[in-house]
Amino acid sequence: MMLGEFRGEVLRGTEWFGHDFAGQRVAVVAPGREAAQIVPEVAATALSVKVFQEEPDWVVPMPVPGPTVVGIAVARVFLRWQVKDPWLRRLLTPDRRFGSRKTAPGLGYYGALARPGCKLITWPVYAFAPHGVRTAEGIEHQADVVVLGASSLFAKEGLPA
Repeated sequence: MMLGEFRGEVLRGTEWFGHDFAGQRVAVVAPGREAAQIVPEVAATALSVKVFQEEPDWVVPMPVPGPTVVGIAVARVFLRWQVKDPWLRRLLTPDRRFGSRKTAPGLGYYGALARPGCKLITWPVYAFAPHGVRTAEGIEHQADVVVLGASSLFAKEGLPA
């Protein structure tokens, strides 16, 4: 599959599951709730992973039953406990209310982001170039594989495959 000018492999939805990314540079383009599911699996075998976060979402270690006040407390404590860097923690904190969208159980997400070969990018994706992803500030990030979350803005827009 191709995406615009991108010459590498494009995986959509759950096509990434069980894929061997050994020796590959991977770009994950997904909202936070999907990135929380995708990134730990991809980072386990990839040479490097760049996570193009379309928007942060509340991530919890497991589904949280009960009132919203319990869920927000669990999500905030989990984020603070897992992410020591205050700036990265801010980038991963959603601006909207807890419970306004589905939360993502992602026990390994924050740990995967802390790996040396994994980097969070918050600039919006502007285009897909032949050898990677170009963000709004004009930087082209090299990638061999692009993983698009099922809810990604690009998956919804029906870009050429």
